[in-house]
Amino acid sequence: MKHQSDLHDEDSQLNNIVDSVSEGINSAGNTFSVNEEVAEEGNVKQAVRYILWGLISVVVNFGTFYLLYRVAHMNYQVANIIAWFLGVQVGFWVDRIIVFRHKSTTAFQEMVAFYGTRIFTYLVEALTLWVGISLLTANGTATKVVGQFLAIVGNYIFSKFFIFKNRNK
Repeated sequence: MKHQSDLHDEDSQLNNIVDSVSEGINSAGNTFSVNEEVAEEGNVKQAVRYILWGLISVVVNFGTFYLLYRVAHMNYQVANIIAWFLGVQVGFWVDRIIVFRHKSTTAFQEMVAFYGTRIFTYLVEALTLWVGISLLTANGTATKVVGQFLAIVGNYIFSKFFIFKNRNK
């Protein structure tokens, strides 16, 4: 039977080995050249992550809009701007950290750009709501779905190709 000090020494040795291997792996850099098929697969994976994880900001947006518009009987444009703001804030962090796995020291600048592009897609959504609800007297929730679809497509394009674009150093 091994003594506790022997077990501690073995754990310490194992930890040293794991740390050494980890350091070697982290500092090894790229081993294989990048080919276009891998890059395209990455784009598809990003798009899938954008859709799946983006549901969080959509739920925040829709949930807030529903509560303010239907439950609190707030004006649909006021409810929409509050819902938009909360959804964009959640979306920024989800996109930056999870979807595009973007690491930089310019998070604030990226957030400003993110909000700037989201303002454009918000205006598209607001116009869709105005046309749908005010002019066509369509269902508010159905019109919101159409506006959100247009905004999601625009948001992905802006995020992927402008805000979280991986720039070569």
